[in-house]
Parts: sequence; structure tokens; C-alpha cells
Amino acid sequence: MHAQTLPVFRNISFNPQEIETYIRMEPLHPMVFDRFCEDGWCYWADLMFRRNFWEWRGQPCRVVLLRINLKEFTFSKSQRKNIRRNSDLRLLHRPLQISRQHEQLFEKHARRFEHNRPSSIYGFFSPWSHIMPCYGMEFDVFKGNKLLASSFFHLGQRSMAGNYCIHHPEESARSLGTYTMLLELQYAKQLGKDYYYPGFVYDLPSEFDYKLSFNALEYFDWWGNWYPLERLPLRDWRMFI
Repeated sequence: MHAQTLPVFRNISFNPQEIETYIRMEPLHPMVFDRFCEDGWCYWADLMFRRNFWEWRGQPCRVVLLRINLKEFTFSKSQRKNIRRNSDLRLLHRPLQISRQHEQLFEKHARRFEHNRPSSIYGFFSPWSHIMPCYGMEFDVFKGNKLLASSFFHLGQRSMAGNYCIHHPEESARSLGTYTMLLELQYAKQLGKDYYYPGFVYDLPSEFDYKLSFNALEYFDWWGNWYPLERLPLRDWRMFI
């Protein structure tokens, strides 16, 4: 822990023993996928992994896994406003399949990152991402015929896990990363899922802090337990570095 640690993470229970494990991905039964998510596993491309320490912008940091308890989740006033603001957009919901449109949007999206800029969308997906680790789907958001955002997720028996999101930098006023996450939460609730897993954040301020602005958050302590986590209202993370 250091001076930049976000206040919400300063007094949490957290396993100090370093954990870093990678396994080759394979198709999983939805109930098995649930169990992996509950035990702190994330996934990219053709790998599943667990790691509780990492480095961000040259600083060592803790990896804090999150989930949202959908039985208790409600949309905040600002999130309802976000949905209304983007109601003019067209939404497609379909099985996960990376297209040339996604590749082009990713190239624009990746320019947002000054640190650890991803080089290819295929660092996050494989040709089998529609069925591995379980059934994969996507939301594609259009303004007319122009693709503005896409989010990708996988469905377990009792859970849904967000995989990745890309969005057009010229439409930053729409907060499309938050918008697509709200769409996923709506869909997960409609399906009667118990938990939504948005991935991880760091205990340092980062681009991923928007995930902390949701109600009914829980975090993983890396001993096998999930605990409630205080919601952190949306703010510009760059003010804190």
C-alpha cells in the first residue's frame, strides 16, 4: 500500500501472499464457469488467469476483483441519465464474433491509452471466444450505420462476466463504456442472474475506476471470500495521480 492507494481500498481484507496462475482456456459448463468467477479467475484470448498483484504506470499495485450483486443492484440517478442520453442510438445484441468493424473501432479506442496501449483486439479474443470459456455475446451500439461502441460478455448459469469494451473516442461525452456496462447489467437482471463480474480495478487511480461507481459492489479478498465495497462516485481519475 502506498500514498496513491484509493481510500476505499486502504482498510480492506486482502491476501498479501502473491498469487499468479495461468491455465489454457477450454469450453466450460456454465456452472463451472460460475465457480471460476467466484474463485477469482479472469480471462483473455485463450487464457484464464488469477493474479492479485500487478504494476500500473510504473507503480506496484493490488488487483481488486469486483462483482455486482444483481439482487440488490439499482441504477443511480446519473446512470439513468446516461441511458436516456444514449436512447437515440441503435443496439444490436448477437453472438460474439469479431468483425472488421470491431478491428477498426479498436484502433481508435486504443489511442486513448498512453500507458500499456493494447496493440490488437486479438490480445483479448480468440477464434473460439463465442464458446470459450462459455457462451459469448456482444452488444453493438450504432449511430446510424456508424459503430460507436461494442461490449463483449459471457454467460454462466448464475452469473454474467464482462469481457471487454471498445468505444469511439470522438463520442466521449456519451460515456459509452459506462453505457454498455449498464446495458449488460440490464440484460443480466432480465435473465435472472445473481452476479455480474466486471473484471478488476487496481488500488491505484486508473482508467478502470468507472467500475467503482456502481451500487451493490463486492470485492474478492483472495482468500475465497466476497465482501461489500463502498461505491465510489464517478470522477476524473487523473486528478488523483
